[in-house]
Amino acid sequence: MNLENKRINLLFLLLISFLLGHSQFVNGKVIDNETGLGIPFSKIYCLETENGVQADSSGKWQLKNVIYNQMTLQVSATNYENKILIVDSSELEILVRLSSGHIHLDEVIISTTDSKLQRYSAFPVESRKIADLNKIEQTNLVDAMSNIPGIYNFSTGNGIAKPVIRGLSGMRVLTSQNGLRLENQQWGADHGFAVLNLGIDRIEVIKGPSSLIYGADALGGVIYLSDEPYANFNNEEIKVSTKFESNSLTTFNKISYKKSKDNLRFAVYGGYFSRNNYAIGDNSFINFSNNEFVVNSKNSGASFKTAIGYNKKNWITNFRYQLLYFQNGLPGHTHDANPDVSSFLSYTRNRSYTIPAQKILNHLVQWENKFYFKKDEVIAQLGFTSNKLKEYGEKVSVAGIDMTLQNTSYNFRWKHHFNKHFEIVSGSQGMLQSNLNGQYAEETLVPNANFTDLGAFSLLKGTFNLWNIQAGARYDQRNILEKRNGGFDEIYSGTNYSAGISRSSKKLTIRLNASTGFRPPHISELLADGVHHATMQYLIGDTSFISERANQIDFYLGTHFDHLEVVINPFINQINNYIYKSPTGQTDSASTLDIFEMKQTNVVFYGSDIAIHYHPHMAHWLHLESNLSLLSTEENLPFLPQNRLNNTIKVDVKKENKLRINSLSTQYIYFFAQDNVATYESKSPSYQLINLDCTGSISAKHHINYSLGVNNLLNVKYIDHLSRLKTYDIPNPGRNIYVKLSLTI
Repeated sequence: MNLENKRINLLFLLLISFLLGHSQFVNGKVIDNETGLGIPFSKIYCLETENGVQADSSGKWQLKNVIYNQMTLQVSATNYENKILIVDSSELEILVRLSSGHIHLDEVIISTTDSKLQRYSAFPVESRKIADLNKIEQTNLVDAMSNIPGIYNFSTGNGIAKPVIRGLSGMRVLTSQNGLRLENQQWGADHGFAVLNLGIDRIEVIKGPSSLIYGADALGGVIYLSDEPYANFNNEEIKVSTKFESNSLTTFNKISYKKSKDNLRFAVYGGYFSRNNYAIGDNSFINFSNNEFVVNSKNSGASFKTAIGYNKKNWITNFRYQLLYFQNGLPGHTHDANPDVSSFLSYTRNRSYTIPAQKILNHLVQWENKFYFKKDEVIAQLGFTSNKLKEYGEKVSVAGIDMTLQNTSYNFRWKHHFNKHFEIVSGSQGMLQSNLNGQYAEETLVPNANFTDLGAFSLLKGTFNLWNIQAGARYDQRNILEKRNGGFDEIYSGTNYSAGISRSSKKLTIRLNASTGFRPPHISELLADGVHHATMQYLIGDTSFISERANQIDFYLGTHFDHLEVVINPFINQINNYIYKSPTGQTDSASTLDIFEMKQTNVVFYGSDIAIHYHPHMAHWLHLESNLSLLSTEENLPFLPQNRLNNTIKVDVKKENKLRINSLSTQYIYFFAQDNVATYESKSPSYQLINLDCTGSISAKHHINYSLGVNNLLNVKYIDHLSRLKTYDIPNPGRNIYVKLSLTI
């Protein structure tokens, strides 16, 4: 009997070992679709665990950290097209065939719940790696994403930047970081993006109304920031980088450490930057020493960021935390009734702290849990953000403005796969938000108020060979409660719809998308009644405002040839009850500032984004990229971006040396004149910029990359139409020479 029991136990252990062995790893090989030969050092990335492995010299790989029921793998290799695979953990051997491809404008999309390559999405979305946007290094993150067609920078110097999507910004553009909604008083003209380029891998931009997935407010679109992947399975990585910019004597230093061990992943980042007052251009190419600086345009900041990921069987959890601190000088900030541009310029500069200035402290916390079943996926996220903004105008020790905006949010999403053709995605989102003014603040731009959001949506998706379809609906409700002056308690609600269809073959992609959106009025628009020195205006709100409603039609036509890609993307976005500022022609007696009233009207934005990428086979070292951003409106609205032509020539250098040059890039950007202006705006002339860059590597024990170049090579003296300093005739930065070094261990 004991012998029989031992045999049974042995068989049981063998069975368990067999099952575990078949669920602990997946083997695979990546081969060339035409030759059948293995593709060496291919990259296999798992979207669920956010890390992966690298194939060996024969194209073979083994993924040990698997997720039960389903994994989404992105397989990529140099000079090959990316491929997305849905893999069941029971599969033991996977053969991946990649087709050769020379043009790579097709990143995987994660912001729309698709997990598809960009060309197969029915949403108007673009995904770009930060490294691609920074082929020629940019001063800040918004400048980098401005290389995407239709995206602009609404700036206050080089320290305060706000993204603009097809003419809309501020409260009409929603920012999400790994699914966490970011709130930072973005209604204010001088309240910037408040995101540091630290540990961010790529940016996805959803153009147009996106209320269906992300909730209210996103009439212009969504900026989705995705963090860098964790280290590859059972690996660790240390990366250090430093960057210097001559124009504002900027130093930007970053360090990161990542480690992955079995089912546990960990990453930590740190960064610090410091900028002096920037120098303006003088239209002189020979004179490399600018001597006029914009007073108080200096800024500095620091950030700490960490992420921990763990998975077991069909469960994945990620915890993320980030601390950010910014100290921004406020150029052009004045209490004078009739300021002169000479008062904002100086022939000397220093880094010491001066007022007026902002001090911003942000906390971002997110806990995410994912569960994968045979036909279902469940994702639950909890988030908390705290934005503390202090602005010192006339006193060093007492803040003129002291506001704390705290936001607690949840995001629940369920996806069910009916079959290989249909799936449904349903979810709910909500947030509890409070705005609190400091007890000793001298000014109250917006009163203390509480906001409660609750929304639910459902989206049906279908895939039929080359065709992709999606249609859905969403309901949102927002309650705004303010108890000052008799109180304000109002509920705004809206129902939104979205429908899209796309057909994507190897050579051609066609997409048509129709979507709606709604944005409740903000308390800064409802209850404004006072001076805002950032805009030098006396603003009067209107409590009778109703919600803005948007209706957009977006058409996309893309050709994908072996060496040429052409994209034409026209759109029209109609917004009813659009809230804007209108001059009254009167002056406030106390502040002597012009009085502006908030009003509502109907507006229509229309235009097109056009892009071309040419990579000839006969000159495989050459890349020619060009994009044209066109935007028009029949209404005279403020801060409409200038139409823009952006051209880049990149030359790859394959020569092997100890000091190696990898690529040389030249960028030419032409901004057309802006004559469609509001009644209180001045027109903006055209201008052009030339930027240069050289990237390479240094042969050493560890991998060292370098980048050096120059922005605004010709030292052009210009004022962009979206510069908030345009009111005072303060120019944008002049020539800027930069050097960047990065070390990977």
